[in-house]
Amino acid sequence: MQSYFVSDAHRCVVAPRRNLLSLLRKFTLILVCLMSSVLLHAETISGVVLDPAGAVIVGAHIEITGGELTQPIVISSNARGEFASPDLKPGSYSVRVTSTGFEQLVKTVDLQGTVELQLKLAIAKQHEEVTVVTKGRAYANADPVYKQLRNVGLGETFRLDDFTVRMDAATFHFQKGTLTLLNPVNGVVTGAIYIGEGHLNLKPVTLLDATELKRRSGTEEVDEDFSEVVFRFTGGEPKKFAPGLKEKVETPDDAVSAFEHWKEKVRKRHEEALGFTEYLLHGEDMDNVDADLLAGVYNPAHPPFFNAYIRGRKHKDLRFFVRTRVGAIPQLDSPEEVALLNYDPESMDDGIWYLSHLQAEFINHRASSNEDRRLFATHSYKIETIISKNDHLFSTASILFEPLVAGERVLKFGLLPNLRVSRVTDDQSQDIYYVQESRKEDGSFYVILPRAPEMGKQYSITVQYEGDKVLQSAGDGSFYVRARTSWYPNLNGFGEHSLYDLTFKVPKRYKVISVGKLKGESTEQDFAVTHWITPEPVAVAGFNYGNYQKLELADEKTGFKISGFYLTELPDNLSQFSILKTIAPKSMTKYAMEQTRAQLQVCNFFFGKIPYEEIYITEQPDFNFGQSWPNLVYLPISAYTDATQRWMLFGTINTKFTGFVQEVTPHEVAHQWWGHAVGWASYHDQWLSEGFAEFSAGLFLQQAVAGDWRKDYIEFWERLQKRIVERNNFGIAPNDAGPLWMGQRLSSPRSMNAYQNVTYPKGAFILQMLRSIMFSQQDGDKPFIDMMHDFVDSHRDKPASTESFKAIVEKHMSKLMDLAGNGRMDWFFNEWVYGTQIPKYHLDYQLIPLDGGKTNLHMTITQSEVDDQFRMLVPVFVDFGKGMVPIGQLGIKGNSSRTLDVPLPMQPKKVALNAYKDMLER
Repeated sequence: MQSYFVSDAHRCVVAPRRNLLSLLRKFTLILVCLMSSVLLHAETISGVVLDPAGAVIVGAHIEITGGELTQPIVISSNARGEFASPDLKPGSYSVRVTSTGFEQLVKTVDLQGTVELQLKLAIAKQHEEVTVVTKGRAYANADPVYKQLRNVGLGETFRLDDFTVRMDAATFHFQKGTLTLLNPVNGVVTGAIYIGEGHLNLKPVTLLDATELKRRSGTEEVDEDFSEVVFRFTGGEPKKFAPGLKEKVETPDDAVSAFEHWKEKVRKRHEEALGFTEYLLHGEDMDNVDADLLAGVYNPAHPPFFNAYIRGRKHKDLRFFVRTRVGAIPQLDSPEEVALLNYDPESMDDGIWYLSHLQAEFINHRASSNEDRRLFATHSYKIETIISKNDHLFSTASILFEPLVAGERVLKFGLLPNLRVSRVTDDQSQDIYYVQESRKEDGSFYVILPRAPEMGKQYSITVQYEGDKVLQSAGDGSFYVRARTSWYPNLNGFGEHSLYDLTFKVPKRYKVISVGKLKGESTEQDFAVTHWITPEPVAVAGFNYGNYQKLELADEKTGFKISGFYLTELPDNLSQFSILKTIAPKSMTKYAMEQTRAQLQVCNFFFGKIPYEEIYITEQPDFNFGQSWPNLVYLPISAYTDATQRWMLFGTINTKFTGFVQEVTPHEVAHQWWGHAVGWASYHDQWLSEGFAEFSAGLFLQQAVAGDWRKDYIEFWERLQKRIVERNNFGIAPNDAGPLWMGQRLSSPRSMNAYQNVTYPKGAFILQMLRSIMFSQQDGDKPFIDMMHDFVDSHRDKPASTESFKAIVEKHMSKLMDLAGNGRMDWFFNEWVYGTQIPKYHLDYQLIPLDGGKTNLHMTITQSEVDDQFRMLVPVFVDFGKGMVPIGQLGIKGNSSRTLDVPLPMQPKKVALNAYKDMLER
């Protein structure tokens, strides 16, 4: 995902390199020849694939079988049409060659040394015209306007002194300097470079954003002097500078170097990110700014786009973005349009300093996580995938979509940069332009439609691609599936639900377990073929892959059909631990399936039905990482260990890890409700998925575990409380990193694990506290259950936001819950979702005997370490000899005490607050 270009106005900068490049190419060619001469002394089948006219065919699929091969070797011809399979043993082999538009060719080879083949493919009889992959690749990065943007040069330069440009919450004051415009592309100026003295001020719109900015930068406003800014923009943004432009001047050298440095900076991708901002902006789905600008050039009505890359006096790489519709930082799946980041991966103040909605949206009360970010809506994917013996992936994806914004022609897909696109065609099978730069550069995948699609109509494109890094062998038939969401061209990520039709062709030894329902199985030579269809639209498609054995379990109570898939061998990285060789995967899979059945019953009762009938529980070689896709659960291998094996492995009883193993299966199964049946609107709302799944794991311990549930249940909530308040080496507790609503932005160099240690446990506590305050002596959990059923039912076809969940809570709130007296739950959400206060409680009580064996409970409850407006309903429990039972809740406000007398039918053994950890407290 990076590439470096020099503008047309400065070609002399590159000229001296040409001789060097020529020499390097010659040296490389000599080296390749020398290497080839060495390799071809081994038993090798090699050759070239040609069309009838003698032109090479790139990307032809070659399958070699026979000899002593237990599985076919699948390779493809390179850019010169060549292929080679070295290190074969002597014998008789069959070479089968296929390529789109050509007849299949099968060649028998008696291998006794080196064989070089010239394989000419005949044109397919049913086609009058053939377009080979070579032609398809000619459309990569070849759109004429995109090429102009990629190589745009510097234009005219003007004085710009004492001039101010306001962009929402930010103000740029240009004190003294020059502004160099970029040359127009299709008549559109897409950028400018300021060199001189200037000042940036950013004042947050909301108190919440001001607090977050202060936590990040130390102040509630940003004030930064700068010496250069590179602007990139579309639409009418250049007009903002026009009133301040004065006389033309010579372009300063600093403008040239600033633009060249900018291109290197925004087009470079690292395999391993050093910090959070680099992970976001330069990860596998990083923006290709030139392709994003192309959308605005082709569509004058494209949502406005304004990026400023600021070299400050104190902070050398501040980035200010304003981007409507798709969001300022699309990688965060948020519609917030305005952002300021300090891009400094190796510093302690690296991170997102500001990310918020437009000022106008707050003024007009339109700011919402539910704003539609999409430019196109995807209706369905049809994907055919071949996984070769060497784990290489070959795929063809057909995508059905419709436009949501008039005039749009550029679609951006999430696709692993290692997966290289070879061809894109429209619904008339015509090749169309696409963008995919090098995987080490800004190599995200974009498709350029030949014309703007008509609103209200559906269109389709077909993408052919191949590559590696989707799968990584773990040894002995197990594989890490690394690209969980980006193994196919994914248009809108988790932002929408689509139908999937998936076909997998893999070596016979292995099984694919996919999302959806298995509709058919067959074999083709030495490959196993499976066909899967999702009956209902889902947010994402995924699969697990390996040498799996299968078990089945039906649940007559809920109607779910549960299938368990396990590996018989340990992955290579764990085989050194002899104690793990005693794992009994079959029996532990049965146990995981029993856990799954119990959790499905619990969730079905408390939350309602989900649109899936089958659940696949699959083991994966990752030791401590679980995940859940629609009707497909990935469990870590540690979930298949028992207490003795873990004690032998760690040499001690690791309570944290024991808790993880105890909770991981019910947590991941609960994601079938939280994350899939009910999605989330933005990163602000992801706690509705992770926190609710964590709550559901606790519910499992209470409702589904045989015997006395109290010990494990209380320890579960104690672990969660500790995760929230335990301080790290910087003296910062995860809760101090910011409110739950900040989601992934909680993570910073000083609070690296804050996201995980707030979103999961605090999100769980919020639902736990709502359950507690909705509990009644008459109806028990029924009010809570009714609310959760309503929440699931009302969000089957739309993502949930914090505000939409709050509306459901308010719909079901009792009079007791109305602590503010306004019929709203603002008090609760302000404290627990948008705030960081955690109260401390103390109970004093006396038991006074009354006539007839009755007792008067005289108690005083004190709340402290909160502000004067903090409200809470505090649960009170008594133990009459059979364990703690709730007797009611007492509302309390601020740092204060409340005294109450409660008549009891008999004298209790003990009185306590929060006996079952229903409430988060210090």
